[in-house]
Amino acid sequence: MGVLAVFCAAFLLAQSAAYAPLPCKRHSGGIPLPLGVFTVKDGRFPDVMPAINVAARHIHERSCLLLGYKIELIVKDTQCKTSMGMKALFDLIAARPRPVAILGGVCTQVNEPIAMALKYWQIVQLSYAETHAKFASSDSQELFPTFFRVVPGSRNTNAAKCHLVKYMNWTRVGTVKQSDHPRFALPHEALTTRLEHGFGVRVVHTAGVNREQIDSIGSQLDELKERDVRILLMDADSEMSATVLCAAYHRGMYGDNYVWILPGYHSEAWMSDVNCTKEEMDTVLRNHFAVGFALARADKNTIVAGHTKAVDILKELDESNLANMWKGYLYDGFWTLAMALNEAMSSEAEFSHHRMIAAINNASFEGVTGTVKFVNNERLGLVDVLQYRDDSYKFVGQYDGVRDLLQIHALDDWNPPLDSTVTEKRREYISRMLLIAMSLLALVGISLAIIFLFINFRYRNHRFIKMSSPNLNNIIIAGSICTFASVILLGLDTRALSPDNFVRMCYVIHSIFTNIRMDRKAIKDSKLLMILGVLLLLDVVVLTAWAIFSPFSFSVIELPHIPADNKVIVPEVEKCHSNNSVVFQAILYVIKGILMILGCFLAWETRHVNVPALNDSKYIGMSVYNVVVMSVLGLSTSVILQERVNESFALASFFVIFSTTLTLCLVFVPKVIELARNPVGNEPRAYRRGFMKSVVAKTSQPSSPAPNSDNASDLLSKAETENKVRRRYLHQKSVQLWDLVEKLRAKGDTQFLQQDWCLSSATPSSFEKDSLLRSSNRDETSTSAAF
Repeated sequence: MGVLAVFCAAFLLAQSAAYAPLPCKRHSGGIPLPLGVFTVKDGRFPDVMPAINVAARHIHERSCLLLGYKIELIVKDTQCKTSMGMKALFDLIAARPRPVAILGGVCTQVNEPIAMALKYWQIVQLSYAETHAKFASSDSQELFPTFFRVVPGSRNTNAAKCHLVKYMNWTRVGTVKQSDHPRFALPHEALTTRLEHGFGVRVVHTAGVNREQIDSIGSQLDELKERDVRILLMDADSEMSATVLCAAYHRGMYGDNYVWILPGYHSEAWMSDVNCTKEEMDTVLRNHFAVGFALARADKNTIVAGHTKAVDILKELDESNLANMWKGYLYDGFWTLAMALNEAMSSEAEFSHHRMIAAINNASFEGVTGTVKFVNNERLGLVDVLQYRDDSYKFVGQYDGVRDLLQIHALDDWNPPLDSTVTEKRREYISRMLLIAMSLLALVGISLAIIFLFINFRYRNHRFIKMSSPNLNNIIIAGSICTFASVILLGLDTRALSPDNFVRMCYVIHSIFTNIRMDRKAIKDSKLLMILGVLLLLDVVVLTAWAIFSPFSFSVIELPHIPADNKVIVPEVEKCHSNNSVVFQAILYVIKGILMILGCFLAWETRHVNVPALNDSKYIGMSVYNVVVMSVLGLSTSVILQERVNESFALASFFVIFSTTLTLCLVFVPKVIELARNPVGNEPRAYRRGFMKSVVAKTSQPSSPAPNSDNASDLLSKAETENKVRRRYLHQKSVQLWDLVEKLRAKGDTQFLQQDWCLSSATPSSFEKDSLLRSSNRDETSTSAAF
């Protein structure tokens, strides 16, 4: 506890010592040092003397500066007129002794001629309010070598704007300058140069506005908007800025996509007296930035000149003259002159204005407006960054010219917009969830095909399965598996395999049942497989020629742009491009189209076949129709939706999976049902009845479009046609019976010939058999003609 008490006591003593007057002995008198003060006393500008008196008292009481000297103030009213300013200057020059320095000058039209004249007497002038860019131009050192200003000028505000643009990651901006006012036109040129060469920011366009061509403001803003400028920096007086912003409101250049950076006018009422309402001005000004010199330092607890906290000095200055916005710079400016005079008077030699100028350039101390430091007669000071939110300015950051550092403190939830409409290229890919869903469905289809393949192989010797060409069934299943796999791989033409097999199966049915003869036409699987191989070879030849003469190359196609907030999305689709792809696609489409047309024809020709043992006749026809419809729909949608990746893939996958699954079920589900009904396959009579029923139905169906007619002639025609059909079959049976009898006789089987029902004596001769056959053929021909 004792140690803590000692520490606290020492701390309190140190604090009290910091505010205690320094042990410097000052005499009541001293050598007078005349100091000129230029002011305006007509009421347009606040009185400067209260702040100067506070600074003079602090120098006298809290420092050891100018011991043995006494500053005498010579106040002159310039009335903000050039003539009165020059008269005041000549009065000071004529006085004896001459002033060692001059503090002041508010109006540029007064400061410029005075500063140009003072260089001949080497008298320092320190302004507390001059911000014109002409005093920081390239030739300012030659024109105004003894002119200094303690208030930060355009060099600091331009640097703050550049750092703000860099902080927000903006790389392209547009600017607006008031070209008829040098106070704004000169620093604007320096700003654009520094942005481009010092910070790598592209100035897209600079719009020049002036009062003589006030009507051209709209066209200048239209040019900025056409060039897609979102970040706009303006240098203009308050009246011109309000006019420009009102025109910007009517062109929609406001909102979350735009940011305006304006000069700091140190007033919240500058945007009045325009053709826009207050609500409209508040809308266009929302979230804009104002950049201007700081009236005081942000860290007010810092110990400044006079060994006093800045907050206490500012409080005293406010009490002396609250209305004067320059009071902080008056205070620091007076301290600057006092320190420079102390440096110039400290040597044993006589007072030298050259040492005075060098002392100001070398000055560096903490003031109420920040660190006081000069470079080339220009103050490196503090610049406030304000943002207009909720109808008032909020402090968001500060730029320190001494450290060349911008510190942003609070932007709340505001996010800076992009500096232009960014073109974002977005590569379109199939949705992962969609791909997974379709792949699962394809895997289910593959599993179903494998089950059918197992059944087809396991019961390949079953009468029902054997009569439906199990080898071709296996090829159908293999093609279906490849088709299902194409949904996952997206690398096969899903219309290339299955239709060929369906056509071959329809050809089997057509070949068997269109020849009405007892000795059926035998079509072996090897012949059908050979035909299938030829068709596949044709596909291979076309694809190989395509790959050789018109190879594919990877390409990216841009789809129509999609405007979004602050950006334009450019969808891209990856494609394999071939120069002559249309030709080869047409060849493939023609080949497959012919096969599908042939398949439809064969399916139509066998539409009346109803054979349980060969039940593929009807179902394969349905499969062909299914493939044709789905292929046409799939091709159409793929062409129409080729730019919509997900939609195209979803529809194409649906058509492939649906048509392939339906085909498998049409072909193999009846077989599974038959296997479940008749596992052994021992009902041949049912097949023979079905066969005869189908043939009779096929050949005896009348062609009359009116089946409900009761006309006697129609009934007679039907009866005659049926009679001819019966006679034809009777003749065919007789011929076969006679052939068998002759064969038995040739073998010497007389026991069979001795049967009573055989009627061997009725055996016809060769001439009779030929007559019967010719009669049968005539009946068949007449029957066909009748149909």
